[in-house]
Formats: sequence, structure tokens, C-alpha cells
Amino acid sequence: MDNNLVSLNKLQTDIKAMKLISISLKPEQRKQLKDMEKQLENMIVQTTAFNDRFSSQGWCAYDSMNFSLMESANAEFETNGLEAAEQILINYYKSDVSKIIDWIKHSSEAFAVRDNLIQRFFEDHFAERYYASVPLGLIIVDGAVNDFTKSKGFFAEGTSIDAWDCLVGCSDGLAKLKGIFNQKRTKTNTEVITLPYRNGILHGRDLNYANEYVSCKCVSLMFAVADWMKMKNSEETRKEKYEKSVNPPPIRESLACLKENKQIRDEISSWKKRTVIVGKDIPPSGTAGDYTEYPYIAEVIEMLSAWKNKNYGKLSIHLQKLFPTNLSAGKKAGECRKLFENKIFDTFEIIEIEERACALSKVEVKVLWTTNNCKKEAILTFGCVYESITEHIAVPWRNNGKWILMPWNIQGLYQ
Repeated sequence: MDNNLVSLNKLQTDIKAMKLISISLKPEQRKQLKDMEKQLENMIVQTTAFNDRFSSQGWCAYDSMNFSLMESANAEFETNGLEAAEQILINYYKSDVSKIIDWIKHSSEAFAVRDNLIQRFFEDHFAERYYASVPLGLIIVDGAVNDFTKSKGFFAEGTSIDAWDCLVGCSDGLAKLKGIFNQKRTKTNTEVITLPYRNGILHGRDLNYANEYVSCKCVSLMFAVADWMKMKNSEETRKEKYEKSVNPPPIRESLACLKENKQIRDEISSWKKRTVIVGKDIPPSGTAGDYTEYPYIAEVIEMLSAWKNKNYGKLSIHLQKLFPTNLSAGKKAGECRKLFENKIFDTFEIIEIEERACALSKVEVKVLWTTNNCKKEAILTFGCVYESITEHIAVPWRNNGKWILMPWNIQGLYQ
């Protein structure tokens, strides 16, 4: 395992230590320990194999990467070889990835200010206009890293892209891709390339770059860089948390935690999805008090109320995921003011509710407002996620977390 993955290395060591005293554990506890070891081993095997097999082809494992995608690519590689495995990755980055592209702009201010270009990049990419998406993707990444480091772009010599205790910071991760993509391309090449060679493409030497391989690898690169920025910003906090964990709680306490986690998993398994019909189960509009049975909807209503009342401080709290994590509360409120002060809120109508999991629901709401005496409207889509306020797993019925709004699609606000 890569030495950079400090937390995983520690967890592996802890499990080995607990196995030494497993004879004193109850059968159920031994099974929990074995399951945990198996899951950890699978994670290590899959990520290591993925980087070994695909990093030289322009792909790397990153922390927010879909783990099932990683497993599928590895399985296909073992069965049918590299070409078939790469097609698994290409199919994902040509279609399924569209559901999570907003993750990039929320990773850092450096990407947030480039959101307009990022949207254009993905429009070109999904429309298969690769001659346009590829150079734009490279430009976005280079400029965003330049802003983030306040020094040099991604492809510049000497740019450090290390990050403590994360996949993207591994030796076979982002640093390796940078070396591959930044190769010198000193001769004009008319052959098809399958790697986004920055120098060859932007300097006009690699002429036949416009294909799905190159564009999808630009998409993957953008997600990996976004992950790196997020992990770099949280590096000190994560180190502090790790230092505290170096002095672990007593084994009895650890086993109690395992037992509680199993109980929560059982509760989650028994959760039943509700079909929520607007106009029947809930009113299409109202106050937060009208949605007490659906607190995630109430969170959306309270956000809209803050907009209506021009309470930009409160609005920025509801829309916290709209901004980089390192932005101060005052600056977030200021950004909210810039976005909303000329939008006079009128009315709203809930369009659709979808409960996707016990801690995840989708809320689609049509909002009407006035700007410069002109009536505007847009359909906004929010992911409502129940996040923990403790170190334990959060589920709504335990009241150990809070509902957070993820702005999945709010492009209509920028018209």
C-alpha cells in the first residue's frame, strides 16, 4: 500500500492488533472484525490494481471516484484486457458522470470562478465536440491550479501536487498523470492520440486529438484535481483528527462502536422509500411548518424564506455547499448578496420530490422572482443530504445530524 495512505495503513494495523485478541471476542464481534478486514483489503487491492493498470493510460484513482466504477474496470481488465476495461471508464465519463459535475465547482474557489467555462466544457464534451472540449479542459485545469497555488499552473515545472493521506496524492496518482500529460511534443503528429498531451495539443503539434479517449481523460483529470484541492484545503484538519486517533479508545469502546454501526446498518436496511405526491401528500407551496413530516423539504423552504427576507447571512448557511469550504462566513454572505440582491423573490412551487435513500432526497422547485422589473423563473434542483454532527453515522430518525442542501442544478439563477 502507498505510504501516503496513513489512515488506511493505521486501520490495517489496528485490525491486525484486534485479531490477536479475537479469541476473547464474541462470535458476532469476530465476524464484524473479519468483515471490516475484508472490506479494507478489497479497497486496497482495487485502488492499487487500478493505478497499476490504468495510470500509464491517463487514469488515476481519486478519493471521490465511484468505487463500483473502479471495481468494474478492474474486473473487465482481468477478463477482457485493457481496451475493454478502458471502454468501461469512457462510457462512465461520457454519460453517468453528468450527474455529479457540480462537485467540481464546489471543490474550491479556483474552480468556482471558472464555472461558466466548466459548463461549456461539459456541454462540448457530452455533445462529442471533442475538438473544443479537450483544449478548454486543459486550460481550465491549468488556470485553476495556478490560482489555487498562487504560483504555477498544473503543468508548470516545479508545481507540487502532493496531498497528505489521500488517493489522489499517491505516487501513482495525480503526479504521475502530470508527468505523462506534460511530455514534450516537438514534432507535428497527425496520428490519433489517446492521451491529452498538453504541449502537443495547445501548441498545435498533436493534430488528431479530438476523440472520446482524450476528452474523457480530461474529465477524469478535472475531478482528480478538484479532489486534490479539496484534500489539500482540509489537510491540517485531517492531520489533527489523525493525531487524536493515534491514541485509540479502549478496545471495549471500539467494539461498542462496531455494534452501534451494525445496528444503524440494520435500521437503514429496514428503511422504506416514500412516494411523495405534490398536491396530495404535501402542498405545492407553503411555510416550513407545512412540511414537518418532511424536514428535508422544510430546509429548502427555509432557504427560500431567507432569500425572500434578504437575510443573506442565513441564506449563505443554507447554501453553504455553493461555496468553497475555506471561504469565511462573511465572504459567503457577501457572495450570496451579489447573487440574490437584485432578485426580488416572488413565489415558489414544489415540482417533484424523490426520496433516494434514508439520508438523501431530491427536491425540485420552481421559483419566480423579479429583476429590473422583468419576471424571471427557473426550476432549481437540490440534493438534500443528512450529514452527521457527531463522529458517528447520522440517520434522520436518530436526530444526530442536520439536513444540508446540495445545489445539483441551480443554473437558472444565473440568467
